[in-house]
Order: sequence, then C-alpha cells, then structure tokens
Amino acid sequence: MELQWFDIRELTEDAAQTVIGMMDETRRRRVADIAGEDDRKRTIAGELLARRMLAQTMGCAEKDVPLQWDELGKPSVEKDGVYVSVSHSGPWAVCVTADAPVGVDVEVVRSAQEKFMRRVCSEQEMAYIRSGDDGDCQRFWEIWTAKEALFKLTGKGPLLALSRLALPRGVVLDHVMQKGCALTTALRLG
Repeated sequence: MELQWFDIRELTEDAAQTVIGMMDETRRRRVADIAGEDDRKRTIAGELLARRMLAQTMGCAEKDVPLQWDELGKPSVEKDGVYVSVSHSGPWAVCVTADAPVGVDVEVVRSAQEKFMRRVCSEQEMAYIRSGDDGDCQRFWEIWTAKEALFKLTGKGPLLALSRLALPRGVVLDHVMQKGCALTTALRLG
C-alpha cells in the first residue's frame, strides 16, 4: 500500500488544466460545476495524485490511466489487483493505492458539535471521545475517518447510519495524525 499527500496550495493553473484535460467529459463537467475554488482544487489534486500513482503502478503515462469515477465520486481502474482511494480536506488531498481493496479518509482536525457527534457515534465511542478530549475533538475525527475509510472500502452505509464502528472480518485499519489531520486507511486482507 502506498499513500501520498498533495498540498492544493501548490497546484498551479497549468497543472490543473493538464489534469482536467485527462478527465472524461462527465468528470470535466462535474469539476467545472464545483463552486468553491478550494473544493475544485481538492478534486483536481485528488485526480492528479490518483493518475500519478496509478501510472507508476501500471507502468503507463498518466493520461493513459483508465481511471473511472462512479456517481458517488469513488475512483477505480479496471485492472485486477490494482485499487485506489482518494480523500481531501482543508489544504490536503490524499491518495492511496494498493493490491487489495482499500479506502482512505482524511479530515482536518477541528471542533465538532456534540449534537453531530452523538448522531454518528455510539455511547461507547462518545465515552472514548470524552476520555481523551482536550478540546480539539481529535478522538472524534479518529473515529469519523475510520468510519469513512471503512465506508469507502465496503460501499456499505449510509455513513451517518453507522452508529458504531463494526470492522468486517479481514479488514485492518491504520490511523495517523499528521499535518493537522486525522487520516485512516481501511485495507481488506486476503
């Protein structure tokens, strides 16, 4: 499994236009319809990372990567043993590639409302959050990114209905706090 970060503040207009030129027409329209400049940059940076990493894995040019995005924004390639997942938050886009099904989620650590946390966390998870909370909600974002990564891996949800984290057999989670973000990958072994 390989993971890379991209700072959207380093995305030049030339690089953005090159990446947009590699997209199919549907994806190009979706990117053009994104209202916020940073949201647009995050989406483009995710595509750039996915193409860059998949080109390396598949031994082809970035423009020749058979990258597809479903209606929910999940990337894939039609090649056995090649899997990809993309996420973004704040100034960061991240991409992970693996030889097994994978999901990734990144979130800038920030405050979160108790009402929202209670909607998506079990009582046990809330107890875990409270026991280590120093006001930055770091533990909440640890749980949230785990649930999102698992959702991206399995496609099962809807996410907000996940009131507790249930790890399927053969799935491992890896969590890090880096660059002011919580990041979790979910990987299906075997």
